[in-house]
Amino acid sequence: MNNNLLVNLNDIINDSNNDIINNLYDNMSTYQKNIFDNFRNDINAFNNYSLNDLVYDFDKNFIEAILNIELDLYLKECKKNGIENKRNGYTNDIDLTIGENKIKFNRPRLRKEADFDSILIPKRTRIIKDLRDNIILLYSKNNSVNDIKDILAKMFNLDISTATISTFTQELAEEVLAWRNRQLDKCYFAMNIDCTYIPVRDKKCLNSHDIPVYVAVGTSLDGYKEILGIYLGNEDENKNIIDSLYTTDIAEAKSFWITVFNDLKDRGLEKVLYVCSDGLTGIKEAILDEFSNSFYQRCTVHIVRNLKDHTTKSNSREVITDFKNIYSATSKNMAEINKEYFLNKYKDNKSLIKHASKYIDEIMPLFNIPINIRRYIYTNNIVESVNSKIKRGFYGRGALPNIQSALNIIYLNLQDLETKWKKKHVSNWDNIYNELIQVHYDDIKNFL
Repeated sequence: MNNNLLVNLNDIINDSNNDIINNLYDNMSTYQKNIFDNFRNDINAFNNYSLNDLVYDFDKNFIEAILNIELDLYLKECKKNGIENKRNGYTNDIDLTIGENKIKFNRPRLRKEADFDSILIPKRTRIIKDLRDNIILLYSKNNSVNDIKDILAKMFNLDISTATISTFTQELAEEVLAWRNRQLDKCYFAMNIDCTYIPVRDKKCLNSHDIPVYVAVGTSLDGYKEILGIYLGNEDENKNIIDSLYTTDIAEAKSFWITVFNDLKDRGLEKVLYVCSDGLTGIKEAILDEFSNSFYQRCTVHIVRNLKDHTTKSNSREVITDFKNIYSATSKNMAEINKEYFLNKYKDNKSLIKHASKYIDEIMPLFNIPINIRRYIYTNNIVESVNSKIKRGFYGRGALPNIQSALNIIYLNLQDLETKWKKKHVSNWDNIYNELIQVHYDDIKNFL
């Protein structure tokens, strides 16, 4: 409702000659009159009034009267602006519920129904949003549907059915899809990509299966982290599940990553300066195709993990320390010195040297990048923390009944993480940004 309608509504409820308002007011309790007097004193009170309060504080006569007054005011605005619309009866016997408190009321309708909605009771409201949000919060904190039912019953004396609670969690699907399809910034400083696995039950099998979830985390040009996207290994380009869970997933191929990057582009992404990931099959080739001017770096942490396979228990720590001295060196010259030291020291371990040489070749281009940017992009620790957050969302739950339930849990936990991210820049951002301006100003000036 726009401000004109609020002003007019305030005029009506303060009109001492309005019989509808007077009759309503005469039949109110002292408690209700105090609330209504507050409406009269503040034209914004209707915007601030909770639906929760509405159910507890007033009856169907008040609700229906206010809905009719709102609609009359809207029709007057339509007429004033030359817009044709008219009443079209009622939608009867709508239930508005919170806990054990229920109101059954009739909602007035318009011929052009989509053009107007009430500020107090939006269409399709069946249960108070306040309560829904609390249920979703409990759900996101590893509580089962039965746990939530018990908590609401014991703490708030609310008898909410498990079916109603399940409905709320199911309604999240639209919200999740909208979030996954939201618009992105045009340019990001860095993008980190990695994979984790979550347990989900398959309708065709009694056993659960680990489903791959790929996460892309962006760092914006103003230094804040953001989840750019989550992608499953067995969904199509429209994010529809396309196969049963026990069938081999289609991910970790160049075609899969092309689909992922096209999705990011469709949502507004035009440029990313640096991309870091594990050695996911096909991803480097896809980046070269879709973001040809981006610098791609394989995560050094994953490289070190792979290198451990070619060491013994007795010397693995020493090998890893010597290898770390290469990629963490303060300069390219020092990295070259540490590289020669490493290759000479372990030259008798042919398998180790073969793989280490390959990994060193992937690391050395880092030293063409300024030190603060380099230290930010050479590991995938950013997205590793996201994976950890996703995993914690499944502790104690066992396997989820379907993929959508799993997506709901992932979404809720990532929303919690993004809320924390919005509070501060990434570490050492001032120094990183100074280097960005020095090295990439021409690349990013149109996006600043």
